[in-house]
Amino acid sequence: MMRKLLVIGLVSWVVIAIVLLGSGGHSVLVRPGPWGIPLGNSVAWTGLIAFPAAQLLGLYHRQNRAADPRIDIFYTAAWGALSLSGAWGVLGYGLSGNWAFVFTPEAATFIGSAEAAAFFTYLTIATVTLPLLILILYLVYRAL
Repeated sequence: MMRKLLVIGLVSWVVIAIVLLGSGGHSVLVRPGPWGIPLGNSVAWTGLIAFPAAQLLGLYHRQNRAADPRIDIFYTAAWGALSLSGAWGVLGYGLSGNWAFVFTPEAATFIGSAEAAAFFTYLTIATVTLPLLILILYLVYRAL
């Protein structure tokens, strides 16, 4: 019970922070945080990690997997989504060449170019939709 409350509290805090800070385009989001990462990117990265982590701690918990071993498929997929979410910032840094994820069309190399920006967009879309897809498939499985 305590674990569920902790997960719900963590996810709620992240969602509220993202909504409050992102809705107004608050100036604190562009300030550099730890390791020079802008706070807005840190908040987004935390949100991307929080969703699959909440799935792992809640839906695919050991007790649920013991009751139905087929849930291990969703558990493994959620670990993959969590790994992708954890690597999102590092991959974004590799594509943009900076922690602000700023791309310029005039870049002489692939890093920071418009083509790299397209890859970063696809990476972000995959990072957001993968945990949602896993959750939808899990809910469909449980409904059947």
